Amino acid sequence: MTLRRALLLLLIPMAVSVVLALGSLAFAVQASQTADDAQARLQQALDRRPEEPVVQAADLLVPGATEGLAASALQARILQLAGQGQVLQIEARGAEAEGALTRLRVNLRLAGDEAGLMRTLIALEQAQPLLFVDALRVTGQGDGGRLAVEIDLSAYAGKVAP
Repeated sequence: MTLRRALLLLLIPMAVSVVLALGSLAFAVQASQTADDAQARLQQALDRRPEEPVVQAADLLVPGATEGLAASALQARILQLAGQGQVLQIEARGAEAEGALTRLRVNLRLAGDEAGLMRTLIALEQAQPLLFVDALRVTGQGDGGRLAVEIDLSAYAGKVAP
């Protein structure tokens, strides 16, 4: 065997192993980068995680420790959504316990043009705390397209003291 051939037999396996090692290193760096990206996305998702369900549900309920305070808060929220110019009357119609919640009832009377009343109804429908329309009565007033609307609304509060 010649010296050249002996050197080739000795250097080829070393060269192949160096190439394989470099390829493995490149693959490991790429896998590490992919893992770091996935961890960053996971951390970002955890940082934006929604609040606990109890906290989310509390936003949907009318605040107040007593029936009177809850009814007052509900009326104030309805007046805020309806706009003072259209409201003819707002009246609390009592509260009743329904399991762990208390259902509050309100009667609302409005007057105005069709567009303004529609904006008010849409605002009431999209409101938080959640408002439920139990009944809706619309009548024309006969003077230039003005309408009268009577709405029976209800909302829920947590368990409140009487």
